Amino acid sequence: MFDIFFIIPITIKTLGKSNIKYHFKLHGNGLINSYSQLFLADSYWLASFVFIASFIDVYVGLYGLLSVVLTNIFAQVLNYNQTNISKGYYGFNSLLVGLFIGYTFQPSWQLFILVGFISFITFVLTIVIAGLQANKKLPYLSLPFLFAVWLIQLATPHFATLINNDRGIFVYNEMLKLGGTEMVKVYHFYDNIELPRLLDVYLKSLGAIIFQYNIIAGTLIVIGLLIFSRIAFLLSIVGFFSGYFFYTMLQGDVNMLNYTYIGFNFILAAIAIGGYFLLANSYSFLLVIVAAPIISLIIAASASVFGLLGLSVLSLPFNLMVIMVLYFLFYRVKADKLKLTQVQLFSPEKNLYRYLNETERFNDEVYFKIGLPYYGEWVISQGHNGEITHRNEYQYAWDFVIKDDELKTFRLPGTNLEDYYCYALPILAPADGYVVDIIDGIDDNLIGDVNLQQNWGNTIIIKHAEQLYSKISHIKKDSFKVAINEYVYKGQMLANNGSSGRSPEPHIHFQMQSTAVIAATTIHYPLSNYITKIDGKYVFKTSGIPKENDVVANASINNLLKNAFHLIPGKKINWLTDINGKNSVVKWEVFTDINNVSYIYCYETKSLAWFVNDGTKFYFTTFEGNKNSLLYYFYCSVHKVLFSYYQDMVIEDSLPIYDVIKPLNRIFNDFLLPFTNTLKAQYLLNYVSIDDYLYPRNILLSSQVNLKSIFSFNKTIKANFTLSEGNIQSFVVTINNKIVKATCEIV
Repeated sequence: MFDIFFIIPITIKTLGKSNIKYHFKLHGNGLINSYSQLFLADSYWLASFVFIASFIDVYVGLYGLLSVVLTNIFAQVLNYNQTNISKGYYGFNSLLVGLFIGYTFQPSWQLFILVGFISFITFVLTIVIAGLQANKKLPYLSLPFLFAVWLIQLATPHFATLINNDRGIFVYNEMLKLGGTEMVKVYHFYDNIELPRLLDVYLKSLGAIIFQYNIIAGTLIVIGLLIFSRIAFLLSIVGFFSGYFFYTMLQGDVNMLNYTYIGFNFILAAIAIGGYFLLANSYSFLLVIVAAPIISLIIAASASVFGLLGLSVLSLPFNLMVIMVLYFLFYRVKADKLKLTQVQLFSPEKNLYRYLNETERFNDEVYFKIGLPYYGEWVISQGHNGEITHRNEYQYAWDFVIKDDELKTFRLPGTNLEDYYCYALPILAPADGYVVDIIDGIDDNLIGDVNLQQNWGNTIIIKHAEQLYSKISHIKKDSFKVAINEYVYKGQMLANNGSSGRSPEPHIHFQMQSTAVIAATTIHYPLSNYITKIDGKYVFKTSGIPKENDVVANASINNLLKNAFHLIPGKKINWLTDINGKNSVVKWEVFTDINNVSYIYCYETKSLAWFVNDGTKFYFTTFEGNKNSLLYYFYCSVHKVLFSYYQDMVIEDSLPIYDVIKPLNRIFNDFLLPFTNTLKAQYLLNYVSIDDYLYPRNILLSSQVNLKSIFSFNKTIKANFTLSEGNIQSFVVTINNKIVKATCEIV
């Protein structure tokens, strides 16, 4: 129940499939997923329970099934998107219409024919309403179902063959016909269970979603819902009980909830706004509670209006509530407490786990990456908010110098400019951009002297993007290698370092600013992809603000590492594998999807792993497929690799919880997830050895993934990689008692 704009296109290869097998799979998936979509889900488990529950009243189930099948056939014959067919996007509204028809009318051959026409009308309504809603970036939900049902209800009085159903009056007779005395006993047992009134109405409201007004259907659905998503289950309870409480508090017509079970609107709205369209957190749960009174008012008001027309309210309150909330939130200046789901994975848990993982991995990253303006390792002599000149509106700047082991910036005697280690060294472009201004012709100062009249000294300003400029000052006179209006590339030499302007000794002044003015104030903007030292060990920073006295350097590229992970579209790799003594050949190929994102495809397991190579590092973003495949082990073991070699350097990262921890092992955490996360999947990559720093032929890497929980669930995945001849020659992965060995053959 969503709009097409929420869908991330995924490339699916169906190689070696016959047309018959492909179409069977297409419609099989489309059928089962239509049941899952009723609860905003993509789960075979949930779909299976809903499917079974829909057949408690067999005629209801049959007409629902027929409607989905016919709709998907119409969609395919008319050449509509086959992924949408497979995912159930076209079928779930027709499913609801079919269930309604099966529940409302007595079976007849005329009704059978009518289902075909109504299914087609519902499909047309789905396409039209989805298109209209897409323009507003809003979901179409079950609006097509409502319009189709209202059409039927308005037309019914004019057709004598549409006879209202009288099933449910003599239930025991119906059970006897359906399954004999055993079915009667089962029904009698459940019918005589004494449940608290609130729980009874909750279960029957769940069943009412598929027009099965009994606790058996509700129980089946709640089991499926609990298996599918613990968050969705919690939201269904919070939403329903909040709505029921408010409705009864105002002494509303409780019969509407107790006998028509229209309270399912509370349940569906809670799941939609509490964990599907919005990321589940304490604020989304609070929103669900606040929304309940509004839904109650919509139920009462719409019942008064639509009752005059002889129309049913059905899921109208759910649709109105969700659309209003989303439309309201779209116009915020800043999304803070209530966060819309940006990447829809059709599971509240997966949506939230992915968000938490990406926030941890990329929260400090910026779109335009700025590097350091020099070669080698320098020291920050004055950082942000420094005590000398980096104050107030000029606080976001860095001064860089070079120091020796004795922390001196010069060779003895230190009285001449040439004595200083950083003097006359190359200054580099920190990123691509246009040179917009250069100041030159200012002499270097004598050591200890400053030029306050020409404060910045010789300076260059580069425009990298709108309102994003870098400024480098105190440059050596007449050393510029570029000119104004020239386009420069990251790492290109610009000039030589000097000591002009307010500079008592040679150093580089570097800052980011929002205008091209020489005296412009600074802006807070991080540096990207740099190396620093912590306790004598090299540490890679994807993004950050280095501090005073930090040793910082651009990550120098190691060609062997870079070439080994240069996975371009069309590249084919065969792996000779040994898994606990069992040998096989695994074939991979690199592709690029319609979003221009690269991925590795495994032919044997149909698994896919999306990755990014930004020229400095390689990292995986998403995995889909078999989690016992070689590609999955590769995805976990080289989740992130920097193309620089520093001995004993450790790269840290994290993996999505749902990728590495099985559902059964995260059940308890799922219940707590909207409020706190007790699970951690930590990735560590170690640079073990290299045979030659200048001309490396062999590099050894090792990695491990540590899965931790405060509830004593611990697990480790370990791997070793050998790189040579510009490729990953082999790797060994150890997970539990399984040892996976793979040797590469480039095709």
